[in-house]
Amino acid sequence: MGSLEKTGNKKKVTNTVMSRVKNQELVLKMQLHIAKKASKLFIKKGYHKTSIRDLSEATGMAVGSLYNYIKKKEDVLCLVFDVFHRSLREYLEKQGVYNIEDPEEQFKAYICRLLENAQNFRDEIIFMYTESWLLPQAFKEIFMQKELDNILNLEKIVKRGIDQGAFRVEYPFYTASTIIYQLSIEPLRGWTFTGKYSIEEINRMTADHILKMVIN
Repeated sequence: MGSLEKTGNKKKVTNTVMSRVKNQELVLKMQLHIAKKASKLFIKKGYHKTSIRDLSEATGMAVGSLYNYIKKKEDVLCLVFDVFHRSLREYLEKQGVYNIEDPEEQFKAYICRLLENAQNFRDEIIFMYTESWLLPQAFKEIFMQKELDNILNLEKIVKRGIDQGAFRVEYPFYTASTIIYQLSIEPLRGWTFTGKYSIEEINRMTADHILKMVIN
């Protein structure tokens, strides 16, 4: 087992969004396809202005085929959120972040990878923060738990760094929570830096600020 465990609720939205198709591998593949196409459409047109027919055209699936993998448009919104969180977890796994033993190196890698993710999914992050209120309560609770999992994972790294004398942090959970938010500062508050800094400069300054705040 790596030094950072994947924490929290194991329930996946792809198991909650009902499908008429029994082949689970096919369901996951098609729901991923739907979510990726839908996210671009929702960002461009807005959730409310996007119709099932729009989704049908974007995915290249007949309306009837689309309903084999979802029951209603709300399901597609939930899949968009799920794909974002699943992509982040898989990216961290692929980059080997969970397996780094040294807490300082793991912390730096975690910060770097999350900044890259925020840049790669900039539009999706803005969309999720502005439209999360549209989620059904059951799904909202799942995604709140996924956000909490990210904080708890970072808190574990911080606590190990404190134990080994590498970090100077008084409140690990609070620090982890504020860092997770700060890592999305460019997508969410980047407009305040318009004309002052490029995205690359914002990310560099964000990483420098976080590292100086935590590492001895």
